[in-house]
Amino acid sequence: MGKLRGIYVVLVTPFTADGDVNYEGMKENVEWLVDQGVHGVIPLGSTGEFASLNDREKRQVTETVIDTVNGRVPVVVGASAETTERAIEYAKQAKQFGAAGALILPPWYYTPDPDEIVHHYTRICEAVDLPIMIYNNPFTSKVDIEPETVARLAELPTIDCLKESSGDFRRIARIRQLTDEQLGIFCGWEDMAYEFFLMGAIGWVCVIGNVVPKMAVDLFRLVREKKDLESAWALYKRMLPLLRYLEYAGKTQKALKYALGKMGLCGGYSSSPKLPLDDIEQAKVDRLLQDLGVIQG
Repeated sequence: MGKLRGIYVVLVTPFTADGDVNYEGMKENVEWLVDQGVHGVIPLGSTGEFASLNDREKRQVTETVIDTVNGRVPVVVGASAETTERAIEYAKQAKQFGAAGALILPPWYYTPDPDEIVHHYTRICEAVDLPIMIYNNPFTSKVDIEPETVARLAELPTIDCLKESSGDFRRIARIRQLTDEQLGIFCGWEDMAYEFFLMGAIGWVCVIGNVVPKMAVDLFRLVREKKDLESAWALYKRMLPLLRYLEYAGKTQKALKYALGKMGLCGGYSSSPKLPLDDIEQAKVDRLLQDLGVIQG
């Protein structure tokens, strides 16, 4: 089973009004998350708007997060790219700075077939000695890594785990069977975490953890470690309204940044052309945060 395990918060990338990355604000958020007890953090994921960053910014985000964490928890760096060569470059950079792993999508603009997906990850694994978290997100990337292809990838020596974001938790049993239980599965869908844990997921690449990290960690521990399903279900029910908003409203980054600002952390702006939440959406997020006790009414 993979080395990575637990609650890995996929970080937002705060921007200034001028469109620059707010690295000091990112440090502040990372320090808070580590203090809250998360098991790891992931910069340059989808929530981190990796596709909106240039190579210089990606390098500096990687360096900033790893330096701030300073070995206290693992850092898995997003290293997705449209070409294999660029993904290798990003993965090597992550390793150079001391990352614990790399999170990598298949190429998304050109839709690869299963053999090309395997070729992509094989070349990365051969080029970089770094644990790889496969990222299957067909709704965003338009590429679905089917369980049979996942099983082929699991044979590669540095494939550590899978972030499964298809929304089909029935795949967990299939993947576990096809890989002889050797591939760790992370939940990648916000309002399925409880179900994923019950089906054997060893972790959660977590969006809600940006604002309620202790709740995410508690849910993991209650289900996976304490086997206290009743208490876990009670906690999960409290979290579900915000989980569903983050998953389905189509405003994930903007909502998180607004929430972080309300909490006194660094939310900042999103990359252009994303606009801030309007008054109606702000009111919705306020109510969700109030119901969880994050902010006062």
